[in-house]
Amino acid sequence: MKLLTVVMAMLFVNAGYAFDGAKYFKKNCKSCHSIGSGDVVGPDLAGLSKRRKLDWIVKFVGYPDGMINGDAEEPGYEKPDALAKKIFAQYKPTTMPEFQIKKEDMKKLLDYIDSLKKQPKGKIVKIK
Repeated sequence: MKLLTVVMAMLFVNAGYAFDGAKYFKKNCKSCHSIGSGDVVGPDLAGLSKRRKLDWIVKFVGYPDGMINGDAEEPGYEKPDALAKKIFAQYKPTTMPEFQIKKEDMKKLLDYIDSLKKQPKGKIVKIK
C-alpha cells in the first residue's frame, strides 16, 4: 500500500509540472544571453526560432562541445557542425555548458523568447 501511495504521489507531482519558459530563461540562460539587448557572454537569443531549427537547438544545447569540436564516440556528434563552429568563433573562448532539455520544453522556451517580440542585436545577426 505504501508503494502505491508513493507512485500516486509521484504521478500527481509530475502531472502538475508545467515547464515555464520565462523561469527557465531567468534561471539558466540570462547570465550569458539576452533577448533583444545584444551580446552578453553568448549571443542574443531574440529571433532564435527563426534562425535555427528546433532539433539543431536541442542538439546544440545538449552537447555544445560535441557540436563545435565533434566527438567520434558520441552518436550524432561524430563531426563538428559548421554553424556551431562559426558561432563559437564569434564568442570564444567560452563554451556554453550542457543543458538537458526536452524538445517540447525547448519549444516552450522559444515561444517565451518569441513572445517578447524583440529583434536580435550583436554578432549573431551576421552569422548564417
